[in-house]
Amino acid sequence: MGSKWVGMSGVPTTVADQLCVVVFGEADTRVRATWRVLLAMPLLWIVTGDILTANVITVLFQSMRSTVTGLASSLLHAGFLLIALFLWARYFDRQPLSNYGISGSLDWVRDFFIGLVAVVTGQILWIGIGSVSGGKSIHVSPSTPDESILFWLIFPFAALVLHAAVQQVVFFRVILKNAAEGLYSRGIDVNWAALAAVPVAVILFIAMHGSTTPLRILDLAIAGGIFGLMTLHTAELGLGIGAYFGAFFSGTIVFTMIEVTGTFSGVLDTIDQYGFPKMVLAYLVVVAWLLWQHGELPVQHSIVQWNAD
Repeated sequence: MGSKWVGMSGVPTTVADQLCVVVFGEADTRVRATWRVLLAMPLLWIVTGDILTANVITVLFQSMRSTVTGLASSLLHAGFLLIALFLWARYFDRQPLSNYGISGSLDWVRDFFIGLVAVVTGQILWIGIGSVSGGKSIHVSPSTPDESILFWLIFPFAALVLHAAVQQVVFFRVILKNAAEGLYSRGIDVNWAALAAVPVAVILFIAMHGSTTPLRILDLAIAGGIFGLMTLHTAELGLGIGAYFGAFFSGTIVFTMIEVTGTFSGVLDTIDQYGFPKMVLAYLVVVAWLLWQHGELPVQHSIVQWNAD
């Protein structure tokens, strides 16, 4: 039986039918995966963040202190995304909101803390490498921040968790999964379809940051690749959100306990300015944990499958 958009001859019969063939799929009748991948960043990131959130912040919060503005920005962006994601799930993805990688289950919360602890561990290991190489000196000296705990810990914690969640949902759930579904629908092996979707998400992740320097692009590519792999391993965003949050917040956690002085020499000093060495070490920690838990490094096949509502 042919597509509902074509006539008995097997070709579209009208201009409207031709347009429908271009826009909609034949097997599941959703908007084609190619369009879902291309439209996700403009609709779910640029409109909700760069346009709606940015304008509200400019009008209402510009004169407030940075920690308050940061939290307000994250709350607004998350709120606008939730509204946009509801419409996206209903009319583009045709999936329930519960399929977008965030839940309140104990397993999800555990994965979040595993991701966070892995990045903190990666940070400490990298400092240890610096100490062993003789380039850095470590002093254990707990310090007391000048600000109240509300402004140096609670507000930044909440703002960064929300910011991490928004980015992970858009790039490493919506874009990655739709790319994987599209590749799988074209006959690509399930594992390869899932793996090949990661670079698609990473490219758009890099584009969103607008970076042009080679090492910064490398930094984003490695971090994005690791976030994508974390999604493939669990089909959830707990690990990725925990790791993304940890990448920003681990400095606050680690450097309230230890003071690090000195520099690396040569190329190590150059890459020390970027986050990817710590992220690679963090991913190795996650891999060790997954191998201990599962006896293998899993690729969740649900990543390539459409879970209809």
